[in-house]
Amino acid sequence: MPSKQAVSSLGSLLAVLGLAGVATAQPTAPGGSVGPAFNVVLRFGVGFVILAVLGAAAAAIGPRYTTNAVQEIQDDLGGAIGWGVLVGIFVPIGLVLLALTIIGALISILGLLLIGVLSIVGTGITAVWVGNSVIGDEGTVSAIDGVAGGLLLAVPFAIPVVGGLLLNLITLVGLGVVGRGLYEDWTD
Repeated sequence: MPSKQAVSSLGSLLAVLGLAGVATAQPTAPGGSVGPAFNVVLRFGVGFVILAVLGAAAAAIGPRYTTNAVQEIQDDLGGAIGWGVLVGIFVPIGLVLLALTIIGALISILGLLLIGVLSIVGTGITAVWVGNSVIGDEGTVSAIDGVAGGLLLAVPFAIPVVGGLLLNLITLVGLGVVGRGLYEDWTD
């Protein structure tokens, strides 16, 4: 049975950490800050620019690959989501656990960098897929699809608290297709 002092110390530590988090979240500008509406508009603008650039770049740099990836998402959305959860959530958890060893730390760093690159490519493909689903022509993708997808995906990103989480969940689809393609190429 744990001692009461250990439980009390743990509770005190959690309270101090919680207060530190609340203090960190406070605005630092004297005289107030800009309104919340400006923050939403700013998040929308930044999200739109980043997502539109990634989507347009994916369609312009690798049009055949992007077209095949979008077609794969449209054909097997459930598989893309499953692979996205595997590559975007479970593999990073495994790499962090692997980092507990000296040799594993080196492998984990390279693996997490690879997942970062795959996430960027997957986000671009997701933007093209969303844009193509709304305005696109079945079978072909263009940079316009990427820009339209960036515009549409900037809407959930603009939501202050849960927007980033929601966008990450949506972009798991593109990450899943890219991760599955890399895995299939590696095992062949």
